[in-house]
Amino acid sequence: MDRPGEAALKSLARRAANKTMQWLVTRSMRQAVRAHAAGPEAFLAYVERQRRIHERFDAPILPMMEAEAIRVAGPGVLSSPPAPSEWFAPKAAKPRGHVFYVHGGSFVAERSPRITQLVARFAATAEAQVFAPSYRLAPEHPCPAAVEDIVEAWAWFRRTYPDEPVVALAESAGAAVLLSALQQANARGLGLPGGVVLLSPWVDLSLQSWSVTAASLMGSSPYTMESLALVARFYLNGLSATDPVASPLFGSFDGFPPMLIHASQGDILYDDAVRLADKVRDAGGDLTVRLWSEETHVWERMNTPKAKQSILLAADFIRRRLDAAALN
Repeated sequence: MDRPGEAALKSLARRAANKTMQWLVTRSMRQAVRAHAAGPEAFLAYVERQRRIHERFDAPILPMMEAEAIRVAGPGVLSSPPAPSEWFAPKAAKPRGHVFYVHGGSFVAERSPRITQLVARFAATAEAQVFAPSYRLAPEHPCPAAVEDIVEAWAWFRRTYPDEPVVALAESAGAAVLLSALQQANARGLGLPGGVVLLSPWVDLSLQSWSVTAASLMGSSPYTMESLALVARFYLNGLSATDPVASPLFGSFDGFPPMLIHASQGDILYDDAVRLADKVRDAGGDLTVRLWSEETHVWERMNTPKAKQSILLAADFIRRRLDAAALN
């Protein structure tokens, strides 16, 4: 229980952090619009600068990752040109199976150091060997390039480890890429994982979720409808936002394995998770949804008690699904 005044201080700190992030996101959006207006060369230079900032921002936390997992380069299994992949193996336990992990990053960026640490935490807590393929990024490679790459990565994984238990995991925009890839894999008879775990999923690029509108109007999120629309435009490049290859919410979940969704009412994408849960239930899916009240987008990347709670609960789901798959 919070001491007197502690809840108010926490609320004040959250609002201050939110305002700071809002300012940073808005500044970045304005820079993107100006760079886009200046022409393709200036715009791509802006994109590369933002990616470097994204990858450097949390770099000091990477040594923390090394205490939990062994990180090694994997094969270049993706579509041409080959993109890198990585493995993360737990240090303190023998892996009981695999996790197939697809990162977020608004479709335009690779994993940040903080997300890389999150992957390592899952390797350790789920006692699993994590395969983390990369994929081609927008705006240079708009949709469906990312989905095609993850379908190829999944096909390679199934060929290479046909009998290994595996659970798929993704956060944020990675959920859209993963689910669209699994929908295509299912249609092509490539098989599905033994379970799916999604953290703060973004699955509707048409931005129809009420939480997107409400959070933008109320200023309760560092992200806004405009910032989501901007990166969605770069990813879609003229493709319909309701095409299932971009927005898997509008695709089929028939035959999908048990799914776990973690979401927070404090996240601008909260209703994406709610609508996805409804869609999976309508398809007769086995679904577990856990909701938090005030956490931010992909709060699992933070070193907080609620982040640890979410990771431990998701890791427990992964272990149980891996054990169940191993028995089949």
